[in-house]
Amino acid sequence: MIQLHELHLKDLQNPIHPSLYESHKDYHIFILRLPELWEGKANILALRSKEFWKTKGRFFSYPFVIVKDEVFYYDRKLEELTRFDNGFKDLYLFLDEKINAYMEDIEIAHDKIAFIEESLYKKQSFSPMERWHVLKKELSRTERVITKAVDVFERFNTKHNFSETNLDNEFSDLHEHLERSLRSTIAANTQLDDIYRYYNIQTNDRLNRSIYLLTIISVIFLPLNLVVGFFGMNTGGLPFQHNYGTLDAFIAMIIFAVALTAAVLWKIKSK
Repeated sequence: MIQLHELHLKDLQNPIHPSLYESHKDYHIFILRLPELWEGKANILALRSKEFWKTKGRFFSYPFVIVKDEVFYYDRKLEELTRFDNGFKDLYLFLDEKINAYMEDIEIAHDKIAFIEESLYKKQSFSPMERWHVLKKELSRTERVITKAVDVFERFNTKHNFSETNLDNEFSDLHEHLERSLRSTIAANTQLDDIYRYYNIQTNDRLNRSIYLLTIISVIFLPLNLVVGFFGMNTGGLPFQHNYGTLDAFIAMIIFAVALTAAVLWKIKSK
């Protein structure tokens, strides 16, 4: 029987405990928290489905207790330790499956990012930034979890001598896969940041064009408003007071507006 410290037992029982490696005089506590983002492969039909994007990632903490060359997995449902028959070999196989699954998830994330980029370039009807927000939130959380997992796994690798069990290469390979997953996650977050900057540039460009158009319209109609205000004064001696004065004033305003528009357009083209 392994007599676990009360605090260590609480760590093992916590389903959301972050990655952890602690040494005790009688045993070692090893908890590796890994993400599980999506189930299934990404394809065109899946990427076009709103439900595929709404699926939220999950994070699992896998708790282990190591006593010399023996490895135990803590089953939270049964609240007991289960011994791995082949020790570190079974631990390697267990973690290899989980890490490989996450590496596949990162490939799906990159497929999603490529889909968002194409949607922006093609200006499709749905809003790609809604999908951007969901993906950014998931990958930001994932990056924090994987960063912690890489540090803890490196400490775990350093503390244990796997050469005696001929598993040195295997656990070094796991560590390399975790680091590669972290690099892919960081790269995915960087791509999302680039997409956001591109989207902002597009939005600002459309806003600038709208403001520019409104400025041109104001330049044309502001003098016309001045003319209308002038002729709207209730005073005597105003020009065009004969029978056809209104028509003459209207024609004069049209000619003035056309001339001002032509001048503005000529100024724009000359630039």
